[in-house]
Amino acid sequence: MTSARSALAPAEVIVEPPTSDLNPASLSEPARGRSPSGVTDVLLTTEGTYPFATGGVSTWAQQLISGLSEVRFSVYAVVANTNASVRYPAPPNLESVIHVPLWGTEDTSEFSPQPGWVRRRSAQPGRRFALDFLPAYEELVISVALGGGGPDRLVAALSALADYSERYSLKYALRDGRTWRLFRDTLAAHPLYRRLSTYEAVDLARSVYRYLAPVDYPARVPQVVHASAAAFCAIPAVLLRRRHNVPYVLTEHGVYYRERLIALGRRLGDSPYRVFLTNFYGAVVAMAYAEADVIAPVAHFNAAWESELGVDPAKIVPVPNGVDPDHFPLVRTAGSGDGPLTLVAVARLERLKDIHTLLRAFSIVRGRLPDIRLRIYGPESDPAYARSCYALAEQLELGERCTFEGSTSDVGGALSEGDIAVLSSISEGFPFAAVEALMAGRPMVATEVGGVAEVVRLPYGILVPPGRPLEMADAIMALASDRTALCRLGEQARKAMLDAYTLDVFLDRHRALYDEAVRRVEGG
Repeated sequence: MTSARSALAPAEVIVEPPTSDLNPASLSEPARGRSPSGVTDVLLTTEGTYPFATGGVSTWAQQLISGLSEVRFSVYAVVANTNASVRYPAPPNLESVIHVPLWGTEDTSEFSPQPGWVRRRSAQPGRRFALDFLPAYEELVISVALGGGGPDRLVAALSALADYSERYSLKYALRDGRTWRLFRDTLAAHPLYRRLSTYEAVDLARSVYRYLAPVDYPARVPQVVHASAAAFCAIPAVLLRRRHNVPYVLTEHGVYYRERLIALGRRLGDSPYRVFLTNFYGAVVAMAYAEADVIAPVAHFNAAWESELGVDPAKIVPVPNGVDPDHFPLVRTAGSGDGPLTLVAVARLERLKDIHTLLRAFSIVRGRLPDIRLRIYGPESDPAYARSCYALAEQLELGERCTFEGSTSDVGGALSEGDIAVLSSISEGFPFAAVEALMAGRPMVATEVGGVAEVVRLPYGILVPPGRPLEMADAIMALASDRTALCRLGEQARKAMLDAYTLDVFLDRHRALYDEAVRRVEGG
């Protein structure tokens, strides 16, 4: 059995990044220097992001689709539930969005039918249930619960379930009493899982039932499939790769497995329930990695984690995010004017952004520089956490000097209102917020997590450990104490971003990436 401790790379480990260059010239010769790409049809799979939620991954997806206007895109969006509304205007080359909710519906195909597709499935498979479904389901449970057999075992089980779902109702099969008994008995046969309560076992079976929604809803066959996370949205990509030989590209913005373990560790103790979920997430991530033809982390930090988790370094081609400089004009230089200095943060109100540390740091800074202000732009992604932020601000007596501005469609304008940008996250992939702030000419204080250190550098950026309000306050004061230097530092920050992180570079790298994936599949 895979445990959380053995499967997870220690946070302190230093892993040299893979040798793959960020430049498309490091890709294969056929892919080099080709714009537009030879690829014209891409299925992009997302999870909890585009086009139903704002944030860095959704911004990335919108830029990718809009920028590669010569490519026909479809989006296969795995979301938490049916209560999702589109948050982004559809680019002309986005042909369809397939909405696949994990919760809130009993049958995905009933909720979001694919245009022109009529599914004729029997709810009464007879002998096929015992011959086809139950063995495949048992393989899935064993590969997930026990962590044995490697990714091939899980892929084979999912492929068999996908075959079954094309002829018979997977919904009825998963709800059959024999399915529950198989799940219960398989776990009970293992010493650890015997400790599960009936309630926990039922809840785990229910989770497996919901997470299999992507198996039950087929994706169309594209020229290339591109998964935006090594998560459950990678399941349709894996099935397309295995069943139809479709080239499969995987992008990782954060390290999904690491973030899941952080979340599990926060909510659950050392229990069989937690071990099952840890193994479940780990098995899906390992499968997503193993089946991908090219893995494109957005930061070398992610690449190091992928290597530590067993990914072949030859697969890894880091492709960082990019932004459009025209959206972040220097309408006002940092530190200019006679008014008080303003700190600006663009971050969702959720635990991974650790707004609490930012508020405590600001409280310390106010004690040294009473006139300074803080503006926080971002949606209430986690309403309960947002309420805790408002309560903490009140407890710290920050008053009108600290304002929560909510979401904004003009990030460049929001940044121009500030003089120093701040980022207090405890986990990041490649941070759009940092690139945008520096592109807008704002010197920055940020936590040293994920790929932040690849962007935020001296002299225009100062890094601090996460969760350290005093150290963050000291870094803010180091910038704020020399107001005349802010303009010069902001100009240096913008130049650094223009050299490495523009939208044009980002798009050319993805054209080369798609061509490389096709070459690798065609070359065997």
